[in-house]
Amino acid sequence: MGKRIDLHVHLAGAGQGSNCSISPRMRRSIQYLALTRLLGISRRDPDRAYADHLVSLVEGALELDHACVFAMDGVYDAHGERIPEQSHLYVPNEYAIDVCRRSDKLLPVISINPQRQDALAELERTGPQAVALKWLAPMQRFDPSSARYEPFRRLLKELDLPVIAHSGTEHTVPGGVQKLGDPELCEPLLKLGIPVIFAHCGTCTFFSPGLDQVPAFDRMLARYDCAFGDTSGFVTPVRAGRVRQFMAPRYAGRIFHGSDFPVPISALPFLPALGFEAVRDLERIANPLDKDVAIKRAMGMPESVFTGAYDLLTSRIARIKGRA
Repeated sequence: MGKRIDLHVHLAGAGQGSNCSISPRMRRSIQYLALTRLLGISRRDPDRAYADHLVSLVEGALELDHACVFAMDGVYDAHGERIPEQSHLYVPNEYAIDVCRRSDKLLPVISINPQRQDALAELERTGPQAVALKWLAPMQRFDPSSARYEPFRRLLKELDLPVIAHSGTEHTVPGGVQKLGDPELCEPLLKLGIPVIFAHCGTCTFFSPGLDQVPAFDRMLARYDCAFGDTSGFVTPVRAGRVRQFMAPRYAGRIFHGSDFPVPISALPFLPALGFEAVRDLERIANPLDKDVAIKRAMGMPESVFTGAYDLLTSRIARIKGRA
């Protein structure tokens, strides 16, 4: 039986004790202020506090065997140099890899904007230490379909590295270019046979109802056996209506579990479907990673959603754990 994997867990840091950074604009955002307050992150040592909290949650999660933890690259100029003030959330690959060494349950996912000057060298250096690559193109402001990134795609194929690509709209980080969340922009990867897991399955939120990319996501699934989706953010108020949509038979075996931690989750939007007692019991689950799984299971998501990614990542996991 496959192991249960959360494909979508975010790491973050403010640059105190790490090389991470959060832009001034992001620090002033309602999202950032609410999350730091919700998580109870220490202002004196926020990077260590967040990493400790994340490791503790994953280690204590009863519903998970592994969690994929994201690095996050930034925005780059025409010369391939990072633009700090536009890189609202920056988590270097080395930091994510180091944090993941703290637990066998943590799996590092690197992030490399192919626009950066040393993109190929960074992929060669960190790719063998990761289970996947994360792209958040709307935030990182690059077009995944650009022909100039073909050498990067070829190296991804050579390294046998899947891509977890944001799809649909992005509102957690400011300044996103929403059109870059179109799943069809990742078609050059799929043509090479590189597995692509489309985070959020191309869904929009109620903030942007006209930008739904689910039809494009469906087209990618129909054309390519190596296209998949994840359920990250589906138990938040802005995407709660999507859970049952992706339990349709045509998605069987193609949808995997992701929580989108630390984005807050709640069972309250599912009150009409589950009833008061079930929602009350779900809200009492202390670990948000377990709570996310429990809500989706209560809504009828099959076990294959939680275990399906293991078949895709098992060889990468074995290589990393063997190397460790």
